[in-house]
Amino acid sequence: MLTCDIKIRFIAGTIFNDDEDTVNADKPESFPPKLLGYSPGSNEKIYLKNGPYGHYVQLGDDRTGCPPKRSSVTEGTDIKSITLEDAIDLLQYPINLGNHPDDGHPVFLKHSRIGFSIKHRRTVSQVPKSMKPKSITLATGVKLLNSKNAKQCGRPKGKPKSEELEEAEALFG
Repeated sequence: MLTCDIKIRFIAGTIFNDDEDTVNADKPESFPPKLLGYSPGSNEKIYLKNGPYGHYVQLGDDRTGCPPKRSSVTEGTDIKSITLEDAIDLLQYPINLGNHPDDGHPVFLKHSRIGFSIKHRRTVSQVPKSMKPKSITLATGVKLLNSKNAKQCGRPKGKPKSEELEEAEALFG
């Protein structure tokens, strides 16, 4: 009987927009947004929030149409020790390192929950923990992208039809 009452309250709350702004301190995933300060350039608020994939910092308030800039906090970071300067540093990523010398497409230094990475088109390479992200240049990024640790992301491109036909004939005779 009790579960039915909870379900009815949930349904009624969603229908009538009866959102409760209470935060349950017993649950570790509940974390109220924390105002860290204001951005020096734009004077927008900088928040520390908790999302479905972990904690992140956000520049500006939530708004419809144009989402605010957000950046993930690296796993293992003490959330209570994050300052305004740390948040401003996180919000500067992704950084365009320059254009790749072979094809002219941009090479980016990105920040995510698991650390820093270099991205060029569909190729992604993790930055080693021993390297400082501030010291990475375009040449260093290209070396990391050409290393054996680089991975391709996204859907692979299909083979030309003539190669597929040749493979099928070789297999099935």
